[in-house]
Amino acid sequence: NVCGGRRNEHNHFVASVAASYVAAHWPPSSKVIWSGYELGVMVQSGGATFQRCSAAKSRNPVKAAMVSYMGGPNRSRFSWDPLTTLVAARGVEHVPSVAFCEGCDGVNLIDAKTGENRWVAGAPRNQTYLVLKDAKGAGDAIDRLLCQKPMLAWPRQQHASDCSLA
Repeated sequence: NVCGGRRNEHNHFVASVAASYVAAHWPPSSKVIWSGYELGVMVQSGGATFQRCSAAKSRNPVKAAMVSYMGGPNRSRFSWDPLTTLVAARGVEHVPSVAFCEGCDGVNLIDAKTGENRWVAGAPRNQTYLVLKDAKGAGDAIDRLLCQKPMLAWPRQQHASDCSLA
C-alpha cells in the first residue's frame, strides 16, 4: 500500500525521483495499492472515539505519539498515513470502509522532475487505488486500533546491553 492517489500528491513532490522510480519499477508479482489525498482528507482520526478509548489512561506509546503529533489531546487529524497503514496491515478485505476502485485498471505515472502524477487508464496491471465508502467508519477503525492496549510494557525496561545507556 502506497500513499499517493489519482492526482498530484505531496509525497511525490518531496521525493519525485524516488517516487517515479518506485511506481515504474514495482515488481509485477506484487500489487501496488495507491491511497491518496482524496481519501485521507475525508477521514479523521484522533477524534471522539480516540479520546474515549479505554487505553486513554494506560501507558500506550501509540496514543502518546498521536497526542504529541497533534499538539495535545482532543484534536483530530487528516488520516492519509494512518488509513494507508491500516489497509496495509489488515488488507482491504478487512477494512469495510474502503474498497478497490472497480474498473480502474491502469497505472500511476509520476514525473521524476516535478513529482506530478496522474492515473492513466489502460490494461489491467498490478496497480489500483482505494475508494472511500465510509469516512466515519474508517476514522473509527483507525482510532480503535490506536487505542488498543500495548502488548509489551512501556516504557520498556532499560538493560545494561542497551546502546542508549552508553
